[in-house]
Amino acid sequence: MPATKLDNLLHHYRSCLSQDEKDKADRFRFPEDRRRFVVARGTLRHLLGRQLNQRPEQITFCYGAYGKPAVSLPPELEQSPLHSAGERYLQFNLSHSGEIALCALGYKRKLGIDIEQVKTIQRLEGMMKRTLVASEQQQVEAESAASRSRAFLQRWTCKEAYLKAIGLGLTQSMQTLEVQIEPPKFLRVPEDCSAGWRLHLIEVPETYVGALAVAGETAVTQHRWQHLSPNDDD
Repeated sequence: MPATKLDNLLHHYRSCLSQDEKDKADRFRFPEDRRRFVVARGTLRHLLGRQLNQRPEQITFCYGAYGKPAVSLPPELEQSPLHSAGERYLQFNLSHSGEIALCALGYKRKLGIDIEQVKTIQRLEGMMKRTLVASEQQQVEAESAASRSRAFLQRWTCKEAYLKAIGLGLTQSMQTLEVQIEPPKFLRVPEDCSAGWRLHLIEVPETYVGALAVAGETAVTQHRWQHLSPNDDD
């Protein structure tokens, strides 16, 4: 994308960010990381704005104990039956890696999403021992040497998606979870998490892996979009 179009795009998305988000963007050391954050967060605001019939800059966020964001709602909506027992009607989650971002939107059920760019992982064996259960380690080790990092990262994204969905992130050990990639796909979680979690592998470019975890059975549709300058009519 030409520099002028990229500048227009960044201005378009940055203009709808909160001051806290702008400050966070400015703390990134490298321009590429700053750009990715601004575009991903700005896109999230536009998507949420469409769902809530609000302008992107009007969206405000609140955060859980471990940093999971949620949309702050007016008091009259917070007290609505749609948000009873601490559950929110509109659920969302965002993840980005490299040049790709994934955003999950859903209603009346918890969800989490994660994407990772496939790269060779140094000290892979140690990472596997800290995050995978024995059966998962065996599955990764059965892959060719060139495919093991990818196989590991696919399982990582599945577990990370679930931990993001429940709002704990990496504060909970990944070894409390077990995923099965090959059919039949399943996600086994601790017994006190009885929401009937479903696992969906996301279609992403070949050099990435992505996963979505959803509480309960539901239809999942995937949409793709490519960012253009706001003044670009192509």
